[in-house]
Amino acid sequence: MNYKETLKSIDTEKALALIGIEFESQGGYAKFACPQVDCEGKAAIKEYGDKKNLYYCPKCKSSGHIISLVMRIKGVDWNAANEILSKAHNNAAKRITEELNINYELFYNDFIKSKGIEEEMCRLLEIGVPKGKTMLAGSVAFAVRDVTGMKVAYYGVKMKDGKPVFHNTFNPELYLYNFCNIDFSEPVYFTTDIFRCVYNIENGRQCVCNFGLPYLSDAQLELLHQVEHIVLLVDETLVKPLAIQMAENKMNYFRFE
Repeated sequence: MNYKETLKSIDTEKALALIGIEFESQGGYAKFACPQVDCEGKAAIKEYGDKKNLYYCPKCKSSGHIISLVMRIKGVDWNAANEILSKAHNNAAKRITEELNINYELFYNDFIKSKGIEEEMCRLLEIGVPKGKTMLAGSVAFAVRDVTGMKVAYYGVKMKDGKPVFHNTFNPELYLYNFCNIDFSEPVYFTTDIFRCVYNIENGRQCVCNFGLPYLSDAQLELLHQVEHIVLLVDETLVKPLAIQMAENKMNYFRFE
């Protein structure tokens, strides 16, 4: 069994429990206290998919895999870590019915065009209406990527009523749309409207979106802490609560537009 096969054969939750790490499963990831000394952030480890059992902390940027995590926590070498993890191997691994790495065949339509978004931008960001019978049928689907640029899910918006729809393995609180493409030293625009976000990207602005949530989650605030200048493009009803959240979390310079 090679290195990648070894990682994929390990049950993530069993492994974390074996080494005494408390975690919370969210959106296909297990979140736990970062093992890096002096970091108070939350690391996330992928529970399945192409990068199963790789972890990353957005606060201190430390990363690794489940074997190196065991070595760090237990203070043991590679062989001893593998011995500990032998109890977490799942050779008949449970099947995941909701894969985060689904690939839809997407098409551009007049509804998307009415939002001021061009077809080329949709191809670039992987946006469109899925063909066939899927849970995102009748929706505009947006490929969601993590901070490394890896696709983790699709987020949908119903064309009929604007309601969000997504697989239950995806937790929107863990991500900001388009954050993987951001230059932290330049102004970053924030909106809750994903169509508005893409429109701004198309028009040369750095823009991120929190998938329509009326607040910023702890994980989203952690991501935005890296940005030097934030411009908020939000409805009037959200100005006050978001201003309070950002002030309480001692965010870098921000303004509303």
